[in-house]
Amino acid sequence: MAAPDRDVVRENLLVEGLMDAISLGEVHTAFMYEKDEPKRPLREAQTLTLDMVQELVRDGLFILGVPTRRGDFEAWDLPLDVAMSKIGDAYIKNFDDRWGWTTMVWLSATDKGENLARKLYADDPDPSAGSSP
Repeated sequence: MAAPDRDVVRENLLVEGLMDAISLGEVHTAFMYEKDEPKRPLREAQTLTLDMVQELVRDGLFILGVPTRRGDFEAWDLPLDVAMSKIGDAYIKNFDDRWGWTTMVWLSATDKGENLARKLYADDPDPSAGSSP
C-alpha cells in the first residue's frame, strides 16, 4: 500500500473518531474496499488493519474497548500485545465468522487523538473530499 493511501485512512479514522467509536469492521472496510469493490487481497487488508489498530493505540490516539448499552465506552484492561492477539484470533483465524469480529472491539479516541483530529480537520481545505459514503 502506498504511504499516501495509508495516511488517508489514518486521517479519516482520526476525524471519524471525533463523532463516534470505530469498529474493527470499519477499519477493515477502509483498507479492503473502494466504492464497494475490493482494492487489495484479503490478507493484505487484514495486515494493514491490524497494523493500523496497533499503531493508533500505541501512539495514544485511541483506546480499545466496547460501547455499552448505556452509551458509555468500556475500555479493555489488557496489555496491547494481548489485545492484538485476541483481535487477531477472531479477525484472522475466524474471519468467516463476521459477527464474531466486526464489532468485537472498537476504537475510542483519546484526548490526544481528538486534538490531532481537530487539527487535521481544521487544516483540510475541503473536509468532505476525503470522506466516503
